Amino acid sequence: MPASLKNEYDLSIRELIKLTYQYFPSRIDTKERDIISRIKIKEIKTYSGSTNRKKFIIESSSYPQYNPYFTKKDSRGRERGKQRTYKHKYDVTIQLDTLSVDTTGIKLRTGADAKWDFTSAGRPKKDNRGKIKEGTNVKRGLNGDFFFRLSYAYKKYGILFGRNWAVGAPTKTNPKQIPFLDKHALHVIETLVNIGVLQ
Repeated sequence: MPASLKNEYDLSIRELIKLTYQYFPSRIDTKERDIISRIKIKEIKTYSGSTNRKKFIIESSSYPQYNPYFTKKDSRGRERGKQRTYKHKYDVTIQLDTLSVDTTGIKLRTGADAKWDFTSAGRPKKDNRGKIKEGTNVKRGLNGDFFFRLSYAYKKYGILFGRNWAVGAPTKTNPKQIPFLDKHALHVIETLVNIGVLQ
């Protein structure tokens, strides 16, 4: 277990970004694979009481670039267009007391708060033209990276918004159960910082 991890409720967004850079730097790179078409704040809720807790639900819409990633031209030098498959729409939920990347006691979730569909209907398939057609999981807004790598770890460290639908620890995809940020959460947080919502 990384020595830098604190007890539950002590992690901040800044610390999660550091953990991402340290242990899952591919998430920094792969967030550029998706062509982001829109990031929209769907809901902001302020809770009354002793804290000024706010909950943001933000929809991140993107077109995934399955193959080849980052390649702007084909083998003959021709410009490639977007690989338009099903548009991915994931809700990124962030709950926090102060609008700062350093505040602790945060709650996070990427994707729908629902069970994963392990049947064949849930998996992506190629159509007769070789284009990827997404299964029910993506259509329903479930995010595989979050479900298989982060849900259990977030629950363990007390930063999971909603229910943990993962039945066990991610022994292969995140064996050290390190909480980090998936690429959609990174995009949303980067946008909130750039527009001045998060300081």
